[in-house]
Amino acid sequence: MPTLFVACLRAFSSMVVGCLAFLASGTSFAQQSGAFISVGVFSYKWNVAPPLEAIMPIDIRWALIWTGHLEATFQGDFDAVLRQGTQAWQKSKGHAPTGTLPDEQVVELVSEGLKQRDAVGWAILRDPAVGFAVGIPTKLVTFDAPRSEGDALGYRGEGAVVQSVVVHFGDPSCRTMDAYYARFRKASYRGRQGNWFVALVRMPDHHSYVKAICHEAGMVTTTMGIRIEDVEAHRGLFAAMATSLTMMRNLDPTARPRPKIEDLPAAPMETADGQVARAQPTGAAPANVDTTGMTDRLRLVRRAGSELRAEEVFEKAAGAVYMVKAGKRIGSAVAVSESDLLTNCHVVGDRTEVSLVHDRKKLKAVVVSMNVNADRCVLRTEAKLPKWVGVRPYDDIKVGERAVTIGTPQGLELTVAEGIVSSKRSQNDSKLIQTSAPISQGSSGGGLFDAQGQLLGITTFYFKAGQNLNFAVAGEEFARPDGQPD
Repeated sequence: MPTLFVACLRAFSSMVVGCLAFLASGTSFAQQSGAFISVGVFSYKWNVAPPLEAIMPIDIRWALIWTGHLEATFQGDFDAVLRQGTQAWQKSKGHAPTGTLPDEQVVELVSEGLKQRDAVGWAILRDPAVGFAVGIPTKLVTFDAPRSEGDALGYRGEGAVVQSVVVHFGDPSCRTMDAYYARFRKASYRGRQGNWFVALVRMPDHHSYVKAICHEAGMVTTTMGIRIEDVEAHRGLFAAMATSLTMMRNLDPTARPRPKIEDLPAAPMETADGQVARAQPTGAAPANVDTTGMTDRLRLVRRAGSELRAEEVFEKAAGAVYMVKAGKRIGSAVAVSESDLLTNCHVVGDRTEVSLVHDRKKLKAVVVSMNVNADRCVLRTEAKLPKWVGVRPYDDIKVGERAVTIGTPQGLELTVAEGIVSSKRSQNDSKLIQTSAPISQGSSGGGLFDAQGQLLGITTFYFKAGQNLNFAVAGEEFARPDGQPD
């Protein structure tokens, strides 16, 4: 970063005091900024595409910001700008620019926005002692330790972009906000509302964006500068930085600074055996174990016949569901032939041999196929299993049809619950079934069955922050490609 560029930005950020926003004449993004306080999927890091039901209107705005389709300097009616941004994104993806998003485009847009956010290493610079927090792109900027700058406290960062936070004590404050805002009358863009203002200054070699929030005790200003040649690549950063700036009621510029950079928390997803926020699997199968996570011994069966009551489904399918004990881990597995059972790899961990329990009888099983990334494991027994189930092809599963879970939640053998198939999704190139049928801790590896007692999928994880957002790996994913449905 050129020294002149850094010096210019430092002088610029010292002159003002920070705040959020996107303000312009008429209705503006700034006037809509209160909605950004809401918690949505952009509050978390995701290893999977977020469930549609977890996506809030606020997330659409964040996604348009991060994809560069909602600028920090827009003017005009906010709803019209949102629609224009949505149309621009649709056009960029080859979709018809209708300005309204069908469900699949909502997930696509939000997933792209999350990817762009994570590409810059978005995290939160927080100093609870002084009393502020702001988002920073950790892959583009590195902050030095805070230091006193006269009556102010400065947090300075340099790198591919330049960013700073300056906390003033006494003056400037809300009492002198008018005078400080007036200093930006020649800015390319500026706007003010209540106790904050924003401004954009375009220089020959860089653009700088400022947000200032005042307090009776002082003011907090955050400033970001981006080289002119990099502005297009980082179109969302100005808006993201400004929107993320928050100030606590107990702002204390005289406090001993205790800054920390916090990664965003993992999305509140739990595997169905209680492991919080399932990380992207990175393990590998043992050398003597097949790595496909598939078997040619299961039978694909299309839906046929009348629906059974839940108790009849349980009577038909429960005999094929086993408790799995792998050291201290407890989960479930479903028999799909007289020798093979399906389960999740996070149930068996790094074990190649596990115990099966059904009706107080114990069996030994070995892991014969393990696809860790897809969380698919196949177990095999030498003893002949007395009961097993057929597997429904994925394309034969209908959203809205009844579904029944049978597993061992909390180690309680053979527990049944009922719901519907809510949606069909994908993760890590693996087909998933979303269901409202409850999944509890200990249910990993259990069965999601249809109303005829055939296996739809293996219950795997759920989204804690939502209601009835439960997921199973489709049973057909365990079938070798040469298998054909009956």
